[in-house]
Amino acid sequence: MSPPDAGRAKPLANYPYLRQAGGLFFLAGVSARQPDGTIAGVARGADGTIAYDVAQQLRAIIANIATTLATRGATLADLVDVTVYLTDMADYGAMNAEYNRWFGADGPTRTTVGVKQLPHPDMVVELKVVASATA
Repeated sequence: MSPPDAGRAKPLANYPYLRQAGGLFFLAGVSARQPDGTIAGVARGADGTIAYDVAQQLRAIIANIATTLATRGATLADLVDVTVYLTDMADYGAMNAEYNRWFGADGPTRTTVGVKQLPHPDMVVELKVVASATA
């Protein structure tokens, strides 16, 4: 089995991406940070403008979650709880539309929280998830 951080950007501090406690996997906050350190869903214009795509960031986050869970034989179907952190609640509609592409009404429970900022200024969404380890 590969380590849970295989194929992911290195953590910004000393913490694991995944911990198991009993029948659950707890994942550290998952962002759209790529292995090269860039953040998916960020476009910088020649004039210095920056555009953020919350749906693209969420897709990258879900891919990071799937990669981490796969190291322990789990999948997105094993998620039981999700907390979404948004830096701008005006992005809720776009985030929710993308989220609904991945999860149905029988998916994980979810809470969405508006926050002032995330660890990197290009991050506009982050997920904290818990998954079943008994699948």
